[in-house]
Amino acid sequence: MVFFKTFEFEFEARRLMWYAPNGGSDFAEVSKTCEKIKEGNYDSWYKEWKTCSDQLLIRSKEYSEQISRGQACLRASRYYQAAEFFLHPTDSRKFKAYQDSVDSFYKGLHFLNVPYQLSAVSYDGISLRTVLFKTPKRQYKGTLFVCGGFDALLEELYFTTVKPALLVGYHVVLFEGPGQSDCIRKYGATFTPNWSKVCEVVVNQYKDALLAPRIGIGLSLGGLLMARAQAKNPNLFDRLVLYNYFPNVLASFKKGMPRLFYRFVDSQFPPLLEKIASFYISKQAFLNWQVEHAKWTFGANRLNQLLATCRDFEELTLKTPTLVCLAKKDNYYDYTLGIDYFNSIQSHQKKLIIFDKSHFSSDLHCQNGAAYDTNDEIFDWLSKSL
Repeated sequence: MVFFKTFEFEFEARRLMWYAPNGGSDFAEVSKTCEKIKEGNYDSWYKEWKTCSDQLLIRSKEYSEQISRGQACLRASRYYQAAEFFLHPTDSRKFKAYQDSVDSFYKGLHFLNVPYQLSAVSYDGISLRTVLFKTPKRQYKGTLFVCGGFDALLEELYFTTVKPALLVGYHVVLFEGPGQSDCIRKYGATFTPNWSKVCEVVVNQYKDALLAPRIGIGLSLGGLLMARAQAKNPNLFDRLVLYNYFPNVLASFKKGMPRLFYRFVDSQFPPLLEKIASFYISKQAFLNWQVEHAKWTFGANRLNQLLATCRDFEELTLKTPTLVCLAKKDNYYDYTLGIDYFNSIQSHQKKLIIFDKSHFSSDLHCQNGAAYDTNDEIFDWLSKSL
């Protein structure tokens, strides 16, 4: 099943289907909406997903069953996320769709009577949101501390990680940091290379309430952030899961650029060439989205400034038992970078899994669209290594 020829549309549509097994989308709703979207048209993408969300919520208000209303709200929350995704950070519609996504999510949990604890943690003059979900299982296995990456929303992680983890027997703490969700949208707080400080305030918030073992999980760019945090403070987590490994951000920029730009990405563009590169990027819709989103979340105004900032996010060597997940056809970087990183980890309790279609169901970034494969491997590794 292919929804679009435009890669980023196809990828994001599959991302929506990723949530389906855990109540975050419905195939018919996704398929129907995709049929209405004009190929490669970002504004059409926004309008159709917003319409889908709006209509779903309007219809749900007529339902007498709280369960039906709650399920509709959860699905609408992800469709609002899809609506805001490609909008420029300066587009006022982006924040409205984001807030609709957040509001719909917590309304859904309320209607469904899902227990959770939403807490604010003070960090560098702002408040970081954390959400605690406790497993109903009597046999408690540990606590997962989970963060997203470059473009994930905090609430999205409920569908990718929380629901499966609760069933297995883990408590889960979701948290956001600078550059993400509320932090960037409400405070303008941009990504920090000192992610260990973010993790420290989050872990300290729960150190007396939750028992070890503590497992850190970072999705996408969150894999790099969590690895850097653990390398700087090895006492943060007992185990680490890179879901998936992510290299220095500069490596992902190279993926969409002509090779003649590579050496300047690693150093700096001369003034004239910076203008030429910026013009080239502006004509490549998805690459332009990536760079503009990066400027916003990393706090840069120009291409050279962005590249300089991203150089502070280099990979650091780990000594913690770590599961490294890689996708064979990752669309953001050469997966062999992850193999090199795995080999550098100084632990006998490390494991590498390369997801390809010979053995698994998805070989794209973070195994996009495959709701079970990665979680099954994560829980199996944790059961055997803890």
